[in-house]
Amino acid sequence: MHEMIKKYNEQLSSADQAICDRLAALINEGLIDAENKIWHAHPVWFLAENPIVGYSKQKDGIRLLF
Repeated sequence: MHEMIKKYNEQLSSADQAICDRLAALINEGLIDAENKIWHAHPVWFLAENPIVGYSKQKDGIRLLF
């Protein structure tokens, strides 16, 4: 996982961090060849330079993006 994604997760509350750490682990397992980085201020995974999946902290919780 990209260091900036780790820092993104670390700034969250402990409950949200646990969710995002798990999401990142699952996404990394499923998209082995994907590049991951912070994009538009949120963690995003890319295949062939195309954004595939990401997540973001919203007021009401965590949003998983496809």
